[in-house]
Amino acid sequence: MNLKSLLLLQAVAMAPAMSFAANYYVTPEGAGARNGSSWDDAFGVAEFRTQAENNANGDVYYFDGGLYNLSEKTVVFKTATGATLIGNADGERTVFSGDKNGNNNPDNGDANRLIRFQANTVNGNSANAIVIENIDFTGVYTQASNSSDNMAALAVDNSGDVLVKGCRFYSNWAQGEYGGPAAFVSRSTIKFLNCIFYDNTANYRGGAIRIFCDNVNKGFVTLENCVIKNNKNYHNLGGAIFMSHGNSLNIVNSTITGNSAVSDGGAIYFNGYDSAHHREVRIVNSTIANNTTTSEDDAQIVSTNNAHLNIVNSIITSDAAVAAIKFKGDAPGADFAFVSGGYNYVGSVIEPADNEMEWAESDTHGEECTYGSIFGENVINNNNVIAPATFVLGADGEQVTEAVASWGLPAGLDLTVDQLGNERLAGMTPGAYAVDKNNVTTGSIDVITDGQDTALVKIADGVYAVTGAEGAVTVYNLSGISVLTATTDCIDLSTSASGLYFVKAGNKVFKVIR
Repeated sequence: MNLKSLLLLQAVAMAPAMSFAANYYVTPEGAGARNGSSWDDAFGVAEFRTQAENNANGDVYYFDGGLYNLSEKTVVFKTATGATLIGNADGERTVFSGDKNGNNNPDNGDANRLIRFQANTVNGNSANAIVIENIDFTGVYTQASNSSDNMAALAVDNSGDVLVKGCRFYSNWAQGEYGGPAAFVSRSTIKFLNCIFYDNTANYRGGAIRIFCDNVNKGFVTLENCVIKNNKNYHNLGGAIFMSHGNSLNIVNSTITGNSAVSDGGAIYFNGYDSAHHREVRIVNSTIANNTTTSEDDAQIVSTNNAHLNIVNSIITSDAAVAAIKFKGDAPGADFAFVSGGYNYVGSVIEPADNEMEWAESDTHGEECTYGSIFGENVINNNNVIAPATFVLGADGEQVTEAVASWGLPAGLDLTVDQLGNERLAGMTPGAYAVDKNNVTTGSIDVITDGQDTALVKIADGVYAVTGAEGAVTVYNLSGISVLTATTDCIDLSTSASGLYFVKAGNKVFKVIR
């Protein structure tokens, strides 16, 4: 054999598995020769399952709209391979269901898992990339008996590059002790983009999502432009999300609302930092609102006293009975870290004794920051956003980007837009849905009150009296620049230019149009 032939054989041997990848077409019933080569000869469910077991790295599967009953057996993709699954984006949704008995209710006998991947890659390694797009996951009934069981509608393990886009997870039930009926993320780097999780239930540990990892270098989860609503945990540890171990959970431009648990977090529960599991939680441009518990002294977000929590330009609030955030423990842990990037609207916080949380000057926080004080009677709408009814000044895209520069967020996030893709400009509200002064329901009023003791009263053209505020009162213009600081109970804007101003008195921000 000559040198040229030898080199050619070596090149073929070293070629990545992806070079043998193929495109396959799948319909609920299959068609023609059922070899997956075209829509006319599409795989059915059985053939799809068989091919997944023999998946070549990089295989692409296209699914027609319709109901795919996967309850007979989990679709398990060949270990150490990646794939792309693309559901129908035009017309009827592609629905993966585990509803074996066909009663449209997850219960005993239904599948305990629909799809499972294990790419065997580390964070950021795209050699075995996984993409799942425009697919619904429903009808799963799990009874996980230990924390390592990969049981959920979507189970992803040890995979370093996963994108789940435009998917919906609903009506899944984790009856056992380990929760997360919609998605179980183990040792993986995964981004959920434009996904919706709703009407899932669990007995413990996350009404929708469970995050687990045994290695500090793995377990990176990001929710961007997502909605998690109306999930229920019948006991404790996260009405929507439970993170026991992992590196980080990043919640960006997302709305989490209407979830519930008996205790330990109506929305989210996460364990605190340690050297083996950093468990960093970062909340950016998001709304976490009206998630409930039935226990006293509980909160929407609960962690231990070693928590690492960063928030910026977000709204975290519920009614007066449920705090925004709670850190469990009698004293702050040695590794406790809280960072505010500013422009947050946050309800009451239950802190360990002798702990000092440092808030930014632009934050509005405290027990008076209830759901009603900012949203009025508004609830989540058909666009899956909650529209503010009271104006509170938020950050623009540039300010948010600057605030999070050192937080270690994953690349590729668009922090300059809101959940609907609207540009975040100066003079808009914080939270997942950013609106300007003309899109809230308050309008220009002469007497403004926060429902407690602080009020702003117009006494002349451009002159206002502030009652019930402690400390200095600061006035900002539309660009967020301080234009006046008063130590008395009177602010005079009569000589200022006409326009919109924001008056910050204590923990309350009022809007003034003169």
